[in-house]
Amino acid sequence: MSDSETDPVGVTEEPTGEPTITGSASATSPPQPRTVNPALTGPPYRKELKIQGQIGEPGQRDKLSFMSLVHQIEGAVKKGYSDSEIVAAVIKAVTPGLQLRSYLEGREELELKVLRRLLRAHFQERGATELYQELCGMAQGPKESPQTFLLRALALRQKVLFASKECDVKYDKSLVESMFAHSVSTGLLDSDIRGEMRPLLLQDKLLDEELLERMNKIVSRETDRKKKTQTKSHLVAPVEASRAKAVEEKDKKGAGRSLYDEVQSLKAQINEIHQALTSNTQPRPPRYRRRGCTMCQKNGDEESCHHCYKCGKSGHFARGCRQSENGQGSLLRGEEKPTNM
Repeated sequence: MSDSETDPVGVTEEPTGEPTITGSASATSPPQPRTVNPALTGPPYRKELKIQGQIGEPGQRDKLSFMSLVHQIEGAVKKGYSDSEIVAAVIKAVTPGLQLRSYLEGREELELKVLRRLLRAHFQERGATELYQELCGMAQGPKESPQTFLLRALALRQKVLFASKECDVKYDKSLVESMFAHSVSTGLLDSDIRGEMRPLLLQDKLLDEELLERMNKIVSRETDRKKKTQTKSHLVAPVEASRAKAVEEKDKKGAGRSLYDEVQSLKAQINEIHQALTSNTQPRPPRYRRRGCTMCQKNGDEESCHHCYKCGKSGHFARGCRQSENGQGSLLRGEEKPTNM
């Protein structure tokens, strides 16, 4: 047996003259440390923050609203993005060419809190007090469905709560919830829907989605009920109309007959009055006053009489005679009473 066969570990010489280890020496040698790429030991890859939508002028329907923008900012904070990353993403979302973007890009070390205040001023958001007053006086429009009115009230309630956090004026959540329930229960146009929604609005643990589902069920039920009552009224209406028409015609005939009888009665009364007047009235002979005084009438000198027709004296006429029919003269104003001789 050779040495190479008996020894478990043998040393052989290479042509270079350097000894190498052969056989089972690799099994007993210590393990070499594993090398890892330093690039793989860093933080996991994170996608660059990007704001969905663009920030435009206030009131543009196709642009981001303040509420939507703040919601994305708060979501980025929860995901672990730094304030500088959020500020950079918001500035990129501003429409190029706006003065707001030029101002934000020129601002150094802009903090996220300050950025939110600037965005609120840009969107011209109302304060909590104005929003709360609008919530107090809101009512359903004439062309607005109950579901749309409820959604509008829910959105306004959230705006009040959000503005209360952002502004100095704070409104308690329970106060806002109670005012929301009061406005919805009194602002609905349909009295039946209003009556069924009132106890639901008073429940504190009822979620918004449950409230919307209940509203849909109530509106659907009331719509079906109104359709049924309208169908029944359409069937009954012709019959009632024919009955009313018959009664009206009958009344007209009775009224016409009674009016005819009254006219005939009046004619008869007028004829009776006319006959009574014509039968009792006799023509009176004309009254003519004879000329002259009493003495001249006796003597037959009426035509040549120049005396007073009343007293028989000359020098005046009867219209200026001072002597009355009882033998006393009539006094003129400012004259003394004549004495009877």
